[in-house]
Amino acid sequence: MNTSGTAHDRFGAAAGRQAGRYGDKPFLTWYGDRRGERVELSFKTFDNWVAKTANLLVDELGAGPGDRVGALLVDHWQTPIVLAACWRAGAGVVALDPGDVPDPDGLAAAFVREELLADAAAALEGTPLVALTADLLGRAGHDLGRALNFSRVVPAMGDLFDTGPDPAGHALVAGDGSATMAELLDRAAGLAAGTGLTDADRMLSGRRLLTVGGAAAGLLAPFTTGAGVVLGRDLAPGRFWKRVADERVAVAVLDPDQAAAVLAAGPPAAGLDRSRLRVVASPGAGTALADGFPAAVGVPLLGS
Repeated sequence: MNTSGTAHDRFGAAAGRQAGRYGDKPFLTWYGDRRGERVELSFKTFDNWVAKTANLLVDELGAGPGDRVGALLVDHWQTPIVLAACWRAGAGVVALDPGDVPDPDGLAAAFVREELLADAAAALEGTPLVALTADLLGRAGHDLGRALNFSRVVPAMGDLFDTGPDPAGHALVAGDGSATMAELLDRAAGLAAGTGLTDADRMLSGRRLLTVGGAAAGLLAPFTTGAGVVLGRDLAPGRFWKRVADERVAVAVLDPDQAAAVLAAGPPAAGLDRSRLRVVASPGAGTALADGFPAAVGVPLLGS
């Protein structure tokens, strides 16, 4: 059996049905704490952005099944859109490091955050580039050079996209490893099953999106189950508990250092409603952290 193809069928089926099934229900909520921003996308709006971005990849950048697309991005509401669009176009994603950009001959295109563009453009000479700006309206704070402005070009693309074949080989190559589409979906399914995640829940993920674990937690697990997801890397203990209360979070997924900081800070301030939070997952967390969490915080922690 071709498990990679089966996985893509599962992803493609979910991508095709979730917008119709959940429509205007909030899917992705992103916090940009440095600029005091909060962006919320419904399942339908997320699907529309993904379809438009996939059309940009295929029609304008010439990327398609079997290709690899670079991603030199920060955690932002546009990052999961780029991931999902590449997969729907049948392309794998390579998470780039600013100091170690690979041979550009291996990339069909690259999405680059605007403040990282100057150095990346030289390393990716000849590779089509799309710049993602910090400003919600696409107003660039840096010289974009030859790069297309994501927020300006994507809205003009078509609203519909026919999902292509699954990415050949690895769907994501990142600093914490690489994974096929089947492996990513299996990891997401395991996380959803272990935490009891359903479409009645909202999940908070503090993990970096452009990692295997972060893509499973911050995109695939909630998307395939129909749950909402709250994204934001700045999760100091006080901010974590306020976000849990404000967004009615039922499941949180944290890096071990984030979980340790929450544990060290103890229970939240009085008046913050954490009644819906039933479990925190922290892959890689040790036994001591998992054992100490329930008594100090009041919810169980699932480690490795």
